[in-house]
Amino acid sequence: MSLYNEPIDVRKTTSGHPALFTWRGQMYRVRRIIETWECTGGDTAGVPGGQTRLVRVAAETDRGDPSIAEITVGPAENHGTMRRLWC
Repeated sequence: MSLYNEPIDVRKTTSGHPALFTWRGQMYRVRRIIETWECTGGDTAGVPGGQTRLVRVAAETDRGDPSIAEITVGPAENHGTMRRLWC
């Protein structure tokens, strides 16, 4: 497990939860939200003033490979950050 801090493309549900994300050319489908944290204050992952959520998800690739990921999801459409990935 490493700290990546790399941009990802995030597709959200209508309620704003991540449903799919793409990182390093690989698509991941979110199977379950494990935990969510609201990031408050300052500049967090390039998003000013506490508008970002850190989300830990159970996800799988299109090949069915399971993983746990921590991603940030900001208010901007389709933008986020890969923080950590456990395969």
